[in-house]
Amino acid sequence: MQGLYSLLYRFSRFSVWLFGAGYLLIAVATTGDVMMRSVFGISTPAIYEISEYVFAIATTWGFAYVLFNRAHVRIDVVYQRLGARLRAWLDLASLLALGAFVAVLTWRAWLTLDETLLFGSRSRTALQTPLWIPQSIWLAGLAFFLLCLIFMAIYVLLLLLRGQVQRVGQIAGIPHVSGPAESDA
Repeated sequence: MQGLYSLLYRFSRFSVWLFGAGYLLIAVATTGDVMMRSVFGISTPAIYEISEYVFAIATTWGFAYVLFNRAHVRIDVVYQRLGARLRAWLDLASLLALGAFVAVLTWRAWLTLDETLLFGSRSRTALQTPLWIPQSIWLAGLAFFLLCLIFMAIYVLLLLLRGQVQRVGQIAGIPHVSGPAESDA
């Protein structure tokens, strides 16, 4: 399990760097577009369309990295006052709840892509982008996040059944309560 954990973590880190570069490129392109508009009165609306795709795609591909680094927002007022065993079970419950939500979101994204493919939908812009392209990459990011959530829930459950409560805190707990993540060490 530890090997798969490391593999998924490394892939999530790679995807963050890859799609994070997309954010940087969009910032540069948008800056260039603003300068061209102010100096020459020329604008390229395609930049805005592409930036929408990049933002959606990069966000979904970043979710798994955030999961592995335990950076999702959680309210810890009660959590930090509980014992390690109960916190570990709450960590599992939070993974399962998030997993259920992401499963529905991924399913709806699949239905959106399916409809796009059925009708051959394109964007209503000058680029007329075939929408299946950005939607496929967006869906893949959601599916990867769901895969990581399922893996983490199973891993945490196995650790709980073995009584490895501290390890659960290290990989799924709130960082300032449970200590540094393995990826931090």
